[in-house]
Amino acid sequence: MHDDPIRGEVVVTWPGFDVDDPATGLLLRDAGLSIRLEPKTGPRSAHELRDLLGDSVAVIASTDPFDAETFELRKNLKVIARTGVGVDSIDMTAASRAGVAVVTTPGANEETVADHTLALMLAVTRRVVEQDRAIRDHRWERAGEFLPSDLFGATVGLIGSGNIGRAVIRRLLAFRSNVLVADPGLAIAPEGTQLVDLVTLLSQSDVVSLHVPLLDQTRGLIGADQLALMRPSAVLVNCSRGHIVDETALARALTSRQLAGAALDVFADEPPFDSELLSVPNLVLTPHVGGLSTRSVAAMTQRASRAVIDVLSGRRPADTVNPAAF
Repeated sequence: MHDDPIRGEVVVTWPGFDVDDPATGLLLRDAGLSIRLEPKTGPRSAHELRDLLGDSVAVIASTDPFDAETFELRKNLKVIARTGVGVDSIDMTAASRAGVAVVTTPGANEETVADHTLALMLAVTRRVVEQDRAIRDHRWERAGEFLPSDLFGATVGLIGSGNIGRAVIRRLLAFRSNVLVADPGLAIAPEGTQLVDLVTLLSQSDVVSLHVPLLDQTRGLIGADQLALMRPSAVLVNCSRGHIVDETALARALTSRQLAGAALDVFADEPPFDSELLSVPNLVLTPHVGGLSTRSVAAMTQRASRAVIDVLSGRRPADTVNPAAF
């Protein structure tokens, strides 16, 4: 550890970063670093990212795509500090080979994601969005097509039960929901739940909620065959990663009323402005904000800022995903 000033430019792609906040932007500037804001507010290709990185030494990153060529060409880059925990948009092998540390912020937004998951469950089961739209159209739809269902006492199936999944379970138990969990990594069911296989969970649940990371074995986990196992009265909620769900199959299931509804916070391509999902019925959409709140954003950006300073000062942060980079 040393107190010598560090030099270089930090590119910040996280939207809304405060360059004058003593715990984030001012912290970086006081350490000797300059800041350039390049917020990711729409699609961004790896080529576009390479162009904007320039000679930067660090990135406080959103969901930008860091491919192998980026690491080959941007030799000054030393650290990517992710505001969140997902690294599926980063070629981790190439990052380690190039000596670029990738640091995440685990634990900063788990409860926030759980809150949002419950919000989406309630929005789709209680038909909140459709009821809101009906009133704005001068319709008073208290029964009939938009009659809501209950989360209280419902059977809710969670696919995956990590920290976020368990936070969701705590909330569901307060609703006296019957909670099923499918997670091949578990030998014992979380307290208050029943451990089942995926087929049983899909066929018995009123609500199915996804809480798995994007890995080779989870990509496309929910496709046409899996959706066909679900009850026509059931709904699907996804606050994990977009590529876990076959969006074309989901659109067909919703359009044909094979599935009662769905709520998505994540998409295969973000933002999903060209997606067929935008025109299908009984679907609630939010813009990948599940982990975002005033509290969680402050925690993530503060930790990411400190991680940049640590790496550039020769220290390895505890939340480094690829220690081999050091």
